[in-house]
Amino acid sequence: MEVKLLEEKGNTVKFLFKGTTHIFMNALRRQIMAGTPVLAIEEVHIYQNTGVMFDEMFSHRLAMVPLKHDPKRYKLGDKVKLVIEKEGPCTVYSKDIKSTDPKIEPAELNILLTKLREGKKIKMELDAVVGIGKEHAKWQPAIVSFQELPIVTGEGKKKGKSYKADMIETLLDGKQRDLILDEGQKVEYDPTTFIFTVESHGNISVKELFESAIEGLTSKSKEFRGELKNLS
Repeated sequence: MEVKLLEEKGNTVKFLFKGTTHIFMNALRRQIMAGTPVLAIEEVHIYQNTGVMFDEMFSHRLAMVPLKHDPKRYKLGDKVKLVIEKEGPCTVYSKDIKSTDPKIEPAELNILLTKLREGKKIKMELDAVVGIGKEHAKWQPAIVSFQELPIVTGEGKKKGKSYKADMIETLLDGKQRDLILDEGQKVEYDPTTFIFTVESHGNISVKELFESAIEGLTSKSKEFRGELKNLS
């Protein structure tokens, strides 16, 4: 199997996988989205909230804020304390969430949480826990998708004016193009070559997402082989 980086824009990365199958690509997709341990706020202890937003709604907004952390330091089930305390008049952003570990912070600092009028206050203690997307969307570190590589087959009659069989160049430029086929050409898809897109939420890097996913798939494979041996 060959892997090639096609495009990298902010938190979105595209790869080209050659010589593999739908089964592997879907397993990798599911492992990144549902099996990668990341940090998210699980419990909110509310000491004061006189703002307009209900406790439950504000807690939900806090839980969905992606948190940057070191995946090598924090493992599944680990907990970290955070706090948020503000008094109006002000706008409360994700950057106002403070952690006991200075290396932990929101992946995006300007996520709007609520607005406080003069004299209104919030004071909360937050318990962040390392979990996986299989349990709840707040632990999902990325949106991942894949598709078969489209190719154009057939020579066409108007030489030099039709698309080439290799469409990699059209994928690299990052722009949407209308596919204009010459007479005698058609679009087919290569079932062994895939465009794999990862849109990270910023909790951890795309490289760390892949490392964690491969480690998870390897562990599951060993566990499955062990179960098969027990059956014999």
